[in-house]
Amino acid sequence: MKKRIISLILCAALIISACGCNADNGTLSADSSSTASAVSSAETVSQDTASSGSGSSSDTSSDTSDKTSSDEQNSSSSDSSDKQNSSSSDSSDKQNSSSADSSDKQNNSSDASSETSKPSTNKQESSSSAATSSKPANSTGTATSKPSNSTGATSSKPANSTGTATSKPTSATVADTTKKPAATTTSKKPTTTTNTTTTTTVNQTSDKPLSFSETYEAENGKLSNDMSVISDSNASSGKSVGKFESDSSYCQISITVPADAVYDIVIRSKAIGPYKENDLYADGKKVGTFVSKSDNFSDYTVCAVTLKKGSHTLTVKKSWGWIELDKITVKTGAKISDSTYNVTSSLVNKNSTANTKKLYSFLKDSYGKYVITGQQCDGGINGNEFKAIKNLTGDYPALLGLDMMDYTPSRTALGTSSSAVDKAIEFHKKGGIVTFCWHWNAPTEYLNSTANSSDGWWGGFYTQNSKFDIAKVMNGQDAKGKKLLDRDIKEIAKQLKRLEKAGVPVIWRPLHEASGGWFLWGAQGPDAYKKLWKYLYKELTNTYGCNNLIWVYNGQSADWYPGDEYVDIVGEDIYPGNHVYDPQVSRFKQAINYSSKTKITALTENGCIFDIDSAVSINALWCWFMTWGDEFTVNGSNYSEKYTEKSVIKKMYASKYSLTLGSLPKIY
Repeated sequence: MKKRIISLILCAALIISACGCNADNGTLSADSSSTASAVSSAETVSQDTASSGSGSSSDTSSDTSDKTSSDEQNSSSSDSSDKQNSSSSDSSDKQNSSSADSSDKQNNSSDASSETSKPSTNKQESSSSAATSSKPANSTGTATSKPSNSTGATSSKPANSTGTATSKPTSATVADTTKKPAATTTSKKPTTTTNTTTTTTVNQTSDKPLSFSETYEAENGKLSNDMSVISDSNASSGKSVGKFESDSSYCQISITVPADAVYDIVIRSKAIGPYKENDLYADGKKVGTFVSKSDNFSDYTVCAVTLKKGSHTLTVKKSWGWIELDKITVKTGAKISDSTYNVTSSLVNKNSTANTKKLYSFLKDSYGKYVITGQQCDGGINGNEFKAIKNLTGDYPALLGLDMMDYTPSRTALGTSSSAVDKAIEFHKKGGIVTFCWHWNAPTEYLNSTANSSDGWWGGFYTQNSKFDIAKVMNGQDAKGKKLLDRDIKEIAKQLKRLEKAGVPVIWRPLHEASGGWFLWGAQGPDAYKKLWKYLYKELTNTYGCNNLIWVYNGQSADWYPGDEYVDIVGEDIYPGNHVYDPQVSRFKQAINYSSKTKITALTENGCIFDIDSAVSINALWCWFMTWGDEFTVNGSNYSEKYTEKSVIKKMYASKYSLTLGSLPKIY
């Protein structure tokens, strides 16, 4: 009898033990339990955040609902959005109109004077060319445009907006020890989303599942009628094709790949004149933009192009044009290594405030696990962009983008004012993260015109709208300019100290997109720019004691990088066009290599949002993205699908790999 009882006890013990095992594989799943705990904790944090934000007047019901399950979101409170009436927003509308008018006048002729100019496209992308953001006319009367493609394009608009998540970290130090949320993780967000995008995700089970490389000479491809074969002893076969002078110029090559996989496409080309950018298409879909750096042949890799087994067409199309194309190599691609996300542990400013250190620690620990959702929005949490996203996705972005532009003395002297600092403090109190750029206007005395137009004071941050020479100022050749620069820095420091006093750490992104040359701080080349960056860093840090800043380098080139001791994070601004959902792996890899140390890498401005599943499949998780405002997000007060379709943003905000305001853990 005793033996039978003992046997029964043993059997019961074995059954109980088995019940504690993972249902999928019969082993204990520490990752799964840890992640489930993280979700539970995140939900608690969300409720706390809702409670802390209940003091806000018109958004009380909305704020509370943000922090609960996204299925229970009450969007009606956000429908009553007030129109933004800031002068910067009004000015932004004027800029768009004026810049577009200028861009429409772009000269597309093939004469020598047009060789160095950017294309004549405006911000709206056609089906056959990259979208570009229009710029003021240059000194020769030729309109210039910011490239809005996958290799460095950005928006010229100085407007603002913000981002969200699920299966999330639970504290400023991300709790889960897995690289990504476990497959069995219970998400508090909807797990089923309808994806109507054209993005194809290829699941690659290893970093390099096959070995393949094939090279195709450009002269053997199909050329548009305006193209020609060029004899060039420096080309691989003694021949290249060019010059991509017309908007319809192309070179098309047929390829065959051996398996469904991710491939890298290496394009060998040279510029006719200075730096050029042009576009690569696979089977009629834009997959990236490549750079021709100089008049010497060099390689540029468009990374992580997903192709199915079989035949495809690769097409090089004109964006800027004026290049010679030598050859294209298609080879096996590889996932981003997990080691990429082991980044510098501390901030460059050792005197950083406690909250600033906590924010950086959170960014560091979440990097490679999650993508923080962001939006540029002048109106803050009550702005049109934020409300439209909330109505569509059930949550707000976690990151709010704002601009110091209208605190610049030359602008305030002409009637601007700003509430950006107040908007930042408000968002911080609701548990959000804040980033600032600074469209720094040239001093009034240096403006070409004080007219209220894109080529006058309103566009005073553009190179072509002022006579302010950074090189002369930084080399001691313009004492007056130096005095005015110091005046402007002092005013911005005042605003940053207001934020510090309120406990707000700032992801600080000054002097952005320098290498493009369209902004005055990048007009005199990399040496002058690096001197300016270091000077700004020392003034804000040492002279004014702004210890609440996380410094983001956004110069878009390794040659312009000021040094590891002056930079905390590296950012890229990418505007690939309409409905281009590529995760921009080429640019991700490019940015990683700017620094000799491993720095966090972020998508600091974007037009369309990338497909989160594609980013995960190749392990390319930007720390955050920040969609630009106005037309890139809304049409009036309504969400606009012009750049990102609703299905794509819903998918991003519902993903277990994203962080929204409602799922952001308590950082401070």
